[in-house]
Amino acid sequence: MFQSDAPVKNPVFSFYPSLCGPLRAVVSIPHSGEDVPEVFKPHLTDDTRAMQEDVDTKVNELVDIPALQAAGIGVLVAHIHRVCVDINRDEDNCILCWKENTKGLRLVVKDPSRDEARSFLERYHRPYFEVLGSLILELERTLSGKVPVVDLHSMPSAPTAYHRKQNPNQKTHRANFCLSDQRGKTAEPEFINAFVEDLRGREYEVAVNDPYVGGYVTTFVDRYRTNNIQIEINRRLYMDEFSRELVPAKVQALKPQLTACLIKNLTKN
Repeated sequence: MFQSDAPVKNPVFSFYPSLCGPLRAVVSIPHSGEDVPEVFKPHLTDDTRAMQEDVDTKVNELVDIPALQAAGIGVLVAHIHRVCVDINRDEDNCILCWKENTKGLRLVVKDPSRDEARSFLERYHRPYFEVLGSLILELERTLSGKVPVVDLHSMPSAPTAYHRKQNPNQKTHRANFCLSDQRGKTAEPEFINAFVEDLRGREYEVAVNDPYVGGYVTTFVDRYRTNNIQIEINRRLYMDEFSRELVPAKVQALKPQLTACLIKNLTKN
């Protein structure tokens, strides 16, 4: 499966396959997409800034994808904007589900019809999971142990009113990284702890299942024989959260560290 050296691209995602023989692990990046297909535009605000508030801005640029490929790690990157179709939500709640952004600004101005929602689901949500599931099945056939998977995201540096409503007890200060495994459900302790200790050894502050515990991707992947975790990167590590622009010096400092951590801990077996 996916033997080509070139990334496999379509309107929904790009998949970057292993370049060193059989696939060894998978990294999923579902929320960095910024594509808004024409069919969605009648349903959405024209406030571009409001639309960008909760995108995991350029997370796909925070890892060295060719280096991951060279280590046998496949990378799956969604293109669709999460306001159109939220890949990290289940099929019943993923189509134009962000009626407002986390700052309370209106995003969806017109709900889709039942036929439109079904079409959007078939075209933009299901293909991501069909490919992700196929990759994991391939790995189950070739690996003797559990299949290693990381779902990569970014998070605001501080909780908004929306986040406090979801979890009133969360801390105002957020660590550099939040690693989550559905509170111990989706990964063996040794798997998640290896990432925690590695990142702390690189002098990053790490929280576990706080303030996030994982999303639909981690739940979906847990159907298989996997060790899978979600990693949230604090946006203050790499971008200006007001302008939504990357800070090159910060990216240059973060990218090799995060890439090395993924390679080390996804290819141990």
